Amino acid sequence: MTAAITDHKRNQLTSSYFLAFITLGMASASLGPALPYLAENTGSLLSRISILFISNRIGSILGSFVGGHLYDSKPGNIVMAGMLLLIALGLIFIPLAASLYLLLAVILAVGFARGAVDVGGNVMMVWAHEQKHSRHRLPSLMNALHLCYGVGAFLVPLIIALAVRKTGAITWGFWLLTLLVLPNCLWLFRLPSPESRPSDAHNSTINGGYLFPALITAFLFLCIAAEAAFGGWIYTYSLVKGLANRISAAYLTSAYWGGLTVGRLVFTLLAVKLKPRIILLLSLGGSLLSISSLLIWSDSAAATWTGSIGFGFFLASIFPSTITLASHTMKLTGKVTGVFLVGASSGAMLLPWLIGQLFEPVGPWVTMVLILASMVLAFFILAAIILVQRRRT
Repeated sequence: MTAAITDHKRNQLTSSYFLAFITLGMASASLGPALPYLAENTGSLLSRISILFISNRIGSILGSFVGGHLYDSKPGNIVMAGMLLLIALGLIFIPLAASLYLLLAVILAVGFARGAVDVGGNVMMVWAHEQKHSRHRLPSLMNALHLCYGVGAFLVPLIIALAVRKTGAITWGFWLLTLLVLPNCLWLFRLPSPESRPSDAHNSTINGGYLFPALITAFLFLCIAAEAAFGGWIYTYSLVKGLANRISAAYLTSAYWGGLTVGRLVFTLLAVKLKPRIILLLSLGGSLLSISSLLIWSDSAAATWTGSIGFGFFLASIFPSTITLASHTMKLTGKVTGVFLVGASSGAMLLPWLIGQLFEPVGPWVTMVLILASMVLAFFILAAIILVQRRRT
């Protein structure tokens, strides 16, 4: 049980979850840079192999759902270690798959493991720091956890580029990723698993009610939808609008993700002093201003760069701060966290798809309008979340 875990073991658990999220970031970002090589390996056109993104996201949704149940009934570290091992095996076979259907199956499995690791890292970080003497560290630790995801996503293109430069293929890049994953698998098997404390009056699941969890799920659906849609479409948007060429559009996409990573670092420090709901209000306000600037000055390259970096920066803390806010108001279980992740992954799949259906027939401006609409709805849901929280706590 959590109560029996010493401070030294708790620090080891925290470090291990940080490493797991670096792995998560690496696994999530590995598909994009490898796509042309995977298309060549399987003899597929890029237009056809893009279905890998759908397979990956469906796997993540399934993993979030199943993983949430597993963490409530099994030793969490064993579950997470098993899922990390599945990711490692998947990374071995991704560059070896000569058939698109085989590659789809491998990507689905890796996505499944990613979803389960995502749930486990979030919920077990909360469980490991539920004690009063450790709870004050949780907001910063949750932001740092997601900063580690960004670090992993940042490292992957560099590792794959190095492998291609040295060998002319992506294979050794993926195998190097596998070697980086395995030590943490072994470490997790040796560490005690944190468990959720019995619920009390403060940390109950809102007396069995579903309104608060439903609001949290809807909020994450909208915010992560906006994050994924912007990251997925800013390259094409800036290119079609004539705001960038192919090279500068790629740099613009990197600047967006760089802003998100820097934001996670900054909000990790701010979370020491600010309550989660204050951080969320700041994040939503900054995000709305940033995306609005891209619409108001839609023909300005400078506004596009500034707005993209700002949007990434202010989005950075939304997910970890939302999970922290939920843990302060309700009993956070694996199943509940799994539902949150299913909502987030569904948004990340549906909004980019919707933009894709409207981009050519309506025009590129629909990208920013739909993202802005998503963030406006999220602002009203956040207001409802804060109102419910104040009434219940």
